[in-house]
Amino acid sequence: MSAVDWLRERLSDRTLFDHSCQPPERLSTRIPPDYLRRCFMPESLPDTLRQTPYTVAYRLALRWLAQYLGCDPTEEAILHARAERSFEEYVQLLAEDARLGPACALSSADERVYSPTEWAALVQRPVAELVAVEPLAEKLLPHCTSWDELRTLLAQALAEAVGRGAVALVSDFPRRTSLAIQPIDVATADRSFYEVRAEMDAGLFEQLQHRRLLYALFWVALEVAAELTIPLQIVLPRHPARDPHADDPAYLRTVLDEPRYQHVPIVLVSPLRLHPHAIALARQYPQVLLDPGPSFLAYPGLASATIRELVTSVPTLKLLASTGGHFLPEHQWFVARVWRLALVEALGSLVEDGLLTLAEAEMDAMLILAGNAQRTYRFPR
Repeated sequence: MSAVDWLRERLSDRTLFDHSCQPPERLSTRIPPDYLRRCFMPESLPDTLRQTPYTVAYRLALRWLAQYLGCDPTEEAILHARAERSFEEYVQLLAEDARLGPACALSSADERVYSPTEWAALVQRPVAELVAVEPLAEKLLPHCTSWDELRTLLAQALAEAVGRGAVALVSDFPRRTSLAIQPIDVATADRSFYEVRAEMDAGLFEQLQHRRLLYALFWVALEVAAELTIPLQIVLPRHPARDPHADDPAYLRTVLDEPRYQHVPIVLVSPLRLHPHAIALARQYPQVLLDPGPSFLAYPGLASATIRELVTSVPTLKLLASTGGHFLPEHQWFVARVWRLALVEALGSLVEDGLLTLAEAEMDAMLILAGNAQRTYRFPR
């Protein structure tokens, strides 16, 4: 038996701890074709939706779904088989097929999205809450008259969420602005706050994208994470056309070099292939962990090579698995299956090259699939 076959057999029943995802939307199992296509495209623009059937991810998803649902591997057949089941039955089938275990999921203010508690009941698995920093700040902004008030209310709201059971904070400031973060003094934060409030009063505000205020909010979140000793996820940019210089993770050294925050686990979650400097940060800083999982939706063919590179570059204690799942349950299901396939291929090839033993490869796979997330998030308790 080859190393790959041995690992595939040994890992077939091991669950994946999805530490970074969002519950799906409240949709029935009867959906239009564009919804299924949108699930497998990182950017759901009309022209890309027409091209989805010509992508590796979508073709692979249709074949996998057909095998599991017992139908032809066509879009029409999949949608028909999907519509014949209740949503509860369908999501439980997908969760079982993907061998999903516990999850950490973002709570959304959008009523179209299931809450983590509702999602846990549907999939019959533990689901803990992640708190999104910037959307919470946007919710508080209209009720504040100064930066000091916003800072105080945000810190209180984050702490209260953790008190209710949230296991980590999530910041997406790199998606909204540059990664070139810097400390922000009170006067600068105050000026930026009033600029944002002026936009709100004029009816021009859509989303918080003001660089200095975003940086100031991030430092508040980091302070709370340090005080409560909980992880802080940083979601890296997802668009490949952005300025690569502005999106260099090396800018995070400003954060990582601060002695008072060095006990806070910083989890870098990447929807694109991990930047080499992100890997360098994980090698240098004990508190940095890496998660390439959300990128596997866009680049399933590169997943095995990505894992092999990471396993040979950083300690496997620093690697976490997630799906970035949202919108439809197929998103989470698909990336979870890609994770397992890629782990088997990457670690199996390292065994066959004489770089790992079978026992080491199995241990590493178990750490990446669930063990590291279990230790980092201390969940389920």
